[in-house]
Amino acid sequence: MNSGRCGDGSVGSAAAVYPRIGRIDGGLLACLNRSAAMNHRPTLAFSLRTTGCVTALLAAAVLSVSAAPLNLPPAPANLALVAAASSSYVSGHETITALNDGSSPAHSDDKSFGAYGNWPRTGTQWVQYDWSQPIQTDRIEVYWFDDQRGVRSPVACRLKQWDGKSFVAVPGATSLGLEANRFNVTSFPAVTTTRLRLEFDGQETFSTGLLEWRVLDAGGSPNFPPTADAGVDRVVVLTGQTHLEGRVKDDGKPSRVPGIRWEQESGPGTVSFGDATALATTARFSVAGDYRLRLVADDGELKSAASLQVSVVALPSAAALEVVPTTAYTLSSPFWWPRAKALIVNWIPHCIRMIEDPETKEGGIQNFVEAGRKLAGATDARHVGAVFANTWVYNTLESICLALMVDARGDAGILAAQAAMRGTLEDWIPKILSAQEPDGYLHTMYTVQGQRRWSNKHDHEDYQAGYLLEAAIAHWHLTGGQDRRMYDAARRLADCWARNLGPNHTRTWYPGHQEMEMALVRFAALVDEVEGSGRGGECIALSKWLLDQRRGGEEYDQSHVPVTRQYEAVGHAVRAVYSYAGMADIAMATGDVDYHSAVLSLWNSIVNRKYYVTGGVGSGETAEGFGREYSLPNHAYCESCAGSGQLFFQHRLNRGHHDARYADLYEETLYNAILGGLDLEGRNYTYTNPLDSSERRYQWHVCPCCVGNLPRTLLSLPTWMYAKSREGLHVNLYAGSTVNVGEIAGTPVRVVQETDYPWNGKVALWLNPAKPVRFTLWLRAPQRQTSELYTPAPAVGGLVSLAVNGQPLPPRIEHGYALLDREWKAGDRVDFELPLAVQRIEASDKIAATRGRVALRYGPLIYNLESVDQNLDAVFDPTAPLTTEWRPELLGGVRVIRGQFVDGTALLGIPNYARLNRGGQSIVWIKAR
Repeated sequence: MNSGRCGDGSVGSAAAVYPRIGRIDGGLLACLNRSAAMNHRPTLAFSLRTTGCVTALLAAAVLSVSAAPLNLPPAPANLALVAAASSSYVSGHETITALNDGSSPAHSDDKSFGAYGNWPRTGTQWVQYDWSQPIQTDRIEVYWFDDQRGVRSPVACRLKQWDGKSFVAVPGATSLGLEANRFNVTSFPAVTTTRLRLEFDGQETFSTGLLEWRVLDAGGSPNFPPTADAGVDRVVVLTGQTHLEGRVKDDGKPSRVPGIRWEQESGPGTVSFGDATALATTARFSVAGDYRLRLVADDGELKSAASLQVSVVALPSAAALEVVPTTAYTLSSPFWWPRAKALIVNWIPHCIRMIEDPETKEGGIQNFVEAGRKLAGATDARHVGAVFANTWVYNTLESICLALMVDARGDAGILAAQAAMRGTLEDWIPKILSAQEPDGYLHTMYTVQGQRRWSNKHDHEDYQAGYLLEAAIAHWHLTGGQDRRMYDAARRLADCWARNLGPNHTRTWYPGHQEMEMALVRFAALVDEVEGSGRGGECIALSKWLLDQRRGGEEYDQSHVPVTRQYEAVGHAVRAVYSYAGMADIAMATGDVDYHSAVLSLWNSIVNRKYYVTGGVGSGETAEGFGREYSLPNHAYCESCAGSGQLFFQHRLNRGHHDARYADLYEETLYNAILGGLDLEGRNYTYTNPLDSSERRYQWHVCPCCVGNLPRTLLSLPTWMYAKSREGLHVNLYAGSTVNVGEIAGTPVRVVQETDYPWNGKVALWLNPAKPVRFTLWLRAPQRQTSELYTPAPAVGGLVSLAVNGQPLPPRIEHGYALLDREWKAGDRVDFELPLAVQRIEASDKIAATRGRVALRYGPLIYNLESVDQNLDAVFDPTAPLTTEWRPELLGGVRVIRGQFVDGTALLGIPNYARLNRGGQSIVWIKAR
């Protein structure tokens, strides 16, 4: 067996060319390959990736080889780089493209460049390379993926070649290495083929995987053209720049390093490149519009090119809309009232019971008691649950505060639940405050167990701190500032962080799970309100610093490149949308052009490439996260917390850009991806929200992060309904209610809505300013075309009618809003009607999972078909009419969609949020052929 090790000459292209450098880890090796290319040293492949290299060590290594040329023969080409990869099965958490991306792993669990895996499959699996022309090879190098959990190195493997009819064993390739943490090198007499297959047998019940599989040229292979990757499409704010990070893979023939060049392919203005011959460069644009840029790779004989689109837009000219905080409000909506009651009477009390139960293994309020005891000198304090166990306590505390702001309207059940919640607050708040350390720090596990602060980014210090800040904001608004306990605790906590971290400190730090970034900006606004304008500035500076620190990490937690260079939504979906919401906050607070560009690019990546028709995000193809563009399987992950984060993100974009399309999107997410997380009685919830499922909801989860996130999001309804500016009020959601929106044009205003939306499109709205005042009212006129991925028919948008105090008016619509600019006095009434119709939705052909299928929508509601009502394998009849019918006895009262299948049987659709309350299977996408 010829078993190579990292550093022995076969770990990768750079080490093969520079054997005197010695052992090099995977990240440094990738950087060395790039530096070799830049210095015109022989190398097999290069690509720009941020790897967090140690610059001084890299410089020393490159300088040492540059000063003493070794006159070595060229290293053999890695033909895998120009092959098409396939496999017997690919896990939803891994990707086949990792096999031949040219990376050099640091160890067998190094997924920083991706990994191929086949979990949950076991037994024999295979991966395969195909070439367009016959290649000649006499050596392969394999780096196995082994995470010491569900994926382990195989017990045996075999190399096979295609002989024109079938796969046969490669002669002499009998001692294939199986060792972890190294490239296993196998040599054999040269073979010529167009396909190679690597078979491997898993250990017992474990799955298998690979990080990299190289196939080295024996000298008789033809030249293959280089392959170029220009990167993802993106958006750039005019006057700003975009960071181009291209990638090129080549077989090293005839030139060891292909030439590259960036070019402008099209566009209304001119493009200025920082260095058009560098893979990593920048581009600026002279005027707004759509541009195409091209990356050309030329090996001296053959060329290839790849393009990307850049949409250049103007910077928002107006100040961001102000948040309307949720304060005491009345909810009269026939739709939302039972939803809110279920949360207040059933769900939040259930969460309280679980948090107070000492047998709850995930931990609860007792952790704060134990931390308080530890601070008081106890030596036997004990922490229960995960390091992030404080999370659902803070979320539930916030939910309690929001639930107490809902007018009970004399409902005995709600009144009793609210009375109990007031007692819970008085019990919990002193316990929580007892766990706060003298300098303001609060993290119960760290206090009880004595961990060193800010030493492990995965310990959710920032995540939990952010949720405490948000709970304090809700408590302040509940008490009208009369009870400062939570506010003062949050202030001390924020001050503690600012004293130890931030732009005035030299240490580096960023959280593994984002949340504090957006919480700090929210808290800064409250500090300004309570203590005076500008006093919250330190919180905003700390938030920006935490975001700016993200670099040199991995896609999983969005730390792979600086946030202003992130243009594609990747990694863990909740972390991602929380991060992007925080970035949107900083863009609004600072006006930073690069932040604005990154935020809009990430929005485009999500909404037009990785967005489910339900408004959910996160396919689950990476760990709880985003997959590739257009990869949207119906067994989606769509975590409930990701739905909340998606709403937070879109809400901030609406405020920053004064555009109703973002409210259209978060309405879609609210009514489907979030509301469907709970059953109708509010007794069970779901962590994930697939679009094809038979899974019932449940009372608890081993990671109960969503249990408090769902009610705190749903009960913040007034905040999602309204946004305001000095010039007027934006109405974004329609629900029967009475809400005090604060001052507009210097005058307090109370708004009353009366509507049966979403079942009926008619809305009556009363404006009640404290005195007559002139301002503009913006009424969202919903557009149901929310994503390029989905095309609904018929088209629905705008307003059916509009009248003020009984006088009809033609709607004047700008940026998705109908504008009414006039002097308003108490009792002024606005009547309007939103168009509602059944729509058939077809998805882009680029989404494999939905080809040949349709979905149904009525207003903001996506509809499901359930097996308790029909045969889900039946084919939809597109010629049959679709009608709606009110069913008061079904699922708490719903408007169903009726249609027909091609076999003549009846089709019945129910709203997505009401799915799986009766058992059976439920689907969104219906067979259409």
